[in-house]
Amino acid sequence: MRKKASLKTAAVMMMSAAMLLSACSNNSGSNNTAGESPSATSGASPSGSAAATESSKPQELVTLRVLVMEPGTKWNKYPDSKVAQDIAEKVGVKIEYVEADENKFNVLLASGDLPDIVRTDVNKYQKQLIEGNLIVPMDDMLADRGKDITANIATVVDYSKKNWSNGTGSLYFLPPQVQPKPGTAVKPITIGPTIRWDWYKEIGAPELNTMDDLLNAVEQIVEKHPTTDDGKKVYGVSMWQDWGLWPYLIPPLTFTGLTGATSDLTASQIGGAEFISTLTDENSNFWTAMDFYNKAQRRGLLDPDSLTMKNNDYMAKATAGQIVVGPATWAMGDFNAQHTNDGKGFLVVPAGKVAWTGGVNPLGWQDKAYAISKSSKNPEKAMEFLNYIFSYDGARTMYNGVEGKDWTLVDGKPTLTEETLALKATGGVPLESSGLGLDLNIIGLGGDLINPEDGQPVNLFNTEEALAKAATPLEKDFAEHYGATYSGQVFEKLIDEGKLITFTTWMDGMSDDEILKRNTVPGVTLNDDWKKKEAALKELATRQAAKIVLSKDDAAFAKNKQEALDAFKKAGAEEFTKYYNDEVTRLRTEHGL
Repeated sequence: MRKKASLKTAAVMMMSAAMLLSACSNNSGSNNTAGESPSATSGASPSGSAAATESSKPQELVTLRVLVMEPGTKWNKYPDSKVAQDIAEKVGVKIEYVEADENKFNVLLASGDLPDIVRTDVNKYQKQLIEGNLIVPMDDMLADRGKDITANIATVVDYSKKNWSNGTGSLYFLPPQVQPKPGTAVKPITIGPTIRWDWYKEIGAPELNTMDDLLNAVEQIVEKHPTTDDGKKVYGVSMWQDWGLWPYLIPPLTFTGLTGATSDLTASQIGGAEFISTLTDENSNFWTAMDFYNKAQRRGLLDPDSLTMKNNDYMAKATAGQIVVGPATWAMGDFNAQHTNDGKGFLVVPAGKVAWTGGVNPLGWQDKAYAISKSSKNPEKAMEFLNYIFSYDGARTMYNGVEGKDWTLVDGKPTLTEETLALKATGGVPLESSGLGLDLNIIGLGGDLINPEDGQPVNLFNTEEALAKAATPLEKDFAEHYGATYSGQVFEKLIDEGKLITFTTWMDGMSDDEILKRNTVPGVTLNDDWKKKEAALKELATRQAAKIVLSKDDAAFAKNKQEALDAFKKAGAEEFTKYYNDEVTRLRTEHGL
């Protein structure tokens, strides 16, 4: 993040950064499994529903199932939250998540019988979904049931018709978190080395300039705390294996500054347009991760279940306090929620050279785009729900709660109540169960977007005053350690001093028009042949990774590394990178860059 004067002129961060945040900010952590019951109607809606005001006969709630590629979400855990009730009253629907990893998602696509709404990577799946006649165009429903969509995200609608329609010119996809302008305050960081703050402070909170520094700090902590309070073994590092190459690509990002765009097999420096091979370039996140996890394994710091464990199992260990450091706040299970009053908990700490302060996305989070399934028996209701999440009223409720209860107008200015600020500061289950900000992926408008009716951010928690008042005890302790008022200020100071960069630093000095142009270049969409090659390479990488991580010494690591590099080259990793870069060049040229 840059100084506030330039913050106001910043705009879009590159699409890859948007994908990163959206993939990582779903506040996952529960161990519940989403239900997969068929769409059905259930009990009567509250008396405040739109339908009930038009008729004395209560409206039946329509259950809309939403397919999400995120095992371990929390949405279904709180079916009666304030947010869920507001959706029921204003739209007449109950939202139910159907969770899937990539394999289950592909099985559902092959079956052709999908839930009512699909949330997926538009660049990866638009061809399959549209050509397979699995989703419906929204154009006809937009006029009658999508007025807020048309009014608030017209740029996204036009772009979607042109670039996400598989050449049909119709509207199929609407990504959430549309954010064309940045805010002026640095919010609590959610992505990066996320460590047990009380333990990290205990060893002096040493600087973490490299991943070796991180590993050394973790080792000190494990030596002091080999078991949890109830006797469970503590591991320094762990990971899960049902998110593809994610555990090898995202955790090193803070230290390398390398991030992908529309394929896990390529990456560029933040803001760059030249992509390296994730698998054959030894400076990539993949190889940085291989070095890190192998060293952790040889020091006895790596959870032995890391190479077989699924996300829900990982979350259970994190909740039990068995993991010292993870890749994001939401990746540490319910530990913080269970320790809101005792000063224990996980926070992202300054590390490496990048601070994930969030960003702005005029096109939203493209890997979480919403589409309406052809299998849906209630497509009109699905459209009304999408219109709700892209409305200022819906977005503000999903972030802040109900007007008149959780926030009120004070001299015409929307203001959070002291009770709501206290709820945010308390955190944990009380906050989660309210539904406020429970899943950012389901909110259509970014929190820093200004509501033109009142001139305030859609998310009222994003003001500096609210950030200070709503800081949790854990965040306050962290901030005070670094001489700040709230946690975001810790990073803001380091950014202003030039010690850390952000995902928007590369746009400093650009005009708003130039920033917009550089961040609306269509992403590379793989054809079927390249998709197959990509899948084969990713599968090969997963197999090789396990062998490399388990290398017993330097000699074995070097041998396994060379064998993997040879295998990746033989399988076509470098040809894939060349093709990808050629496509990037073509798309940028067609876009006028």
